[in-house]
Amino acid sequence: MLRIVISSPKGGCGKTNTARNLAAAAAHDGFTVSTADLDPQRSLTRWARRRPGDVPGIVHYQVEWTDAEALTAEDGIESSDVLFIDTPPSIEAHPVEMRRLITVADLILVPCRASFDDVESAVPYLKALRASGAKPIVVINFSRPRLNVAAEKGMLLAAAELCPIEMGERADYNRAGSKGYGLIDITGHVGSDEVRTLWAYVKQRLGIDSPSTQEEAEPQPKPKARSRKREAAHGAA
Repeated sequence: MLRIVISSPKGGCGKTNTARNLAAAAAHDGFTVSTADLDPQRSLTRWARRRPGDVPGIVHYQVEWTDAEALTAEDGIESSDVLFIDTPPSIEAHPVEMRRLITVADLILVPCRASFDDVESAVPYLKALRASGAKPIVVINFSRPRLNVAAEKGMLLAAAELCPIEMGERADYNRAGSKGYGLIDITGHVGSDEVRTLWAYVKQRLGIDSPSTQEEAEPQPKPKARSRKREAAHGAA
């Protein structure tokens, strides 16, 4: 089971939005997906409860910090292909448990708004993660195409890797989330492209292919050759 930890030192940066949209994208891609909510606000949990039955299913776990070890143990929860773990901004309250999550994570995504205040809060956290041996990737959220944020991105690049795919500022993220959907669940929505591309980037970083791609790559059995006796019998007839 691959574990993707989505974490940030600041609230309102789009952690839960990133988690639920990537989880929906992975489920549409044919993976078995689970999500875990460590945030006391339980936004991801409420979304999971609202998720309707006409879209790919996602197994969800509401987890207390005292039980967080279940997310890192081999037999702690039922295994899936991918587990997305949403953490609260107050991670300093649980340093031991958070350190364990970071250690076992296959990928750490740090959502961040491209504002000076948000970046200034994120940089020390990113540096601390890198000092611990982790390789966090920053995902810009609430992106505005015409806004010049080159200086803020430069600050982030100096502290960690910056994801080339950004999540735009779209009211429909919240509208879809209020009904248990991700934007990728809504056929033809323009925002689904950025979610799908972000998931493709995550897959690339994890070194995995979609289940359908793996099946196509498997060698097909060769058809059995007819026996000479059977061919001879047909010829005699």
